[in-house]
Amino acid sequence: MARIVGTYKILPEDPETKPAVIKERIIKALPEDMKVTASGERPIAYGLVALVVDINFKEQDGLQDHLEEVLAGIEGVSEIEALQLFRL
Repeated sequence: MARIVGTYKILPEDPETKPAVIKERIIKALPEDMKVTASGERPIAYGLVALVVDINFKEQDGLQDHLEEVLAGIEGVSEIEALQLFRL
């Protein structure tokens, strides 16, 4: 079965929240078959820094929606945006 890599921009609820903290929460919250393969920070404005992560997961109906629900439910996450998805 094919795999997908999704790049997501994740905004914290509070500018004081460090992207590294959110990244650790994401790693803990993801199911075993999903992995963070890359991450970085993107300054937004007024001290707010977004976390940008690449997440590798299998291609399966409904799995992307499930991933986005998991990301949105993480403590300290204000909003998420899928920047790109591509098939491996």
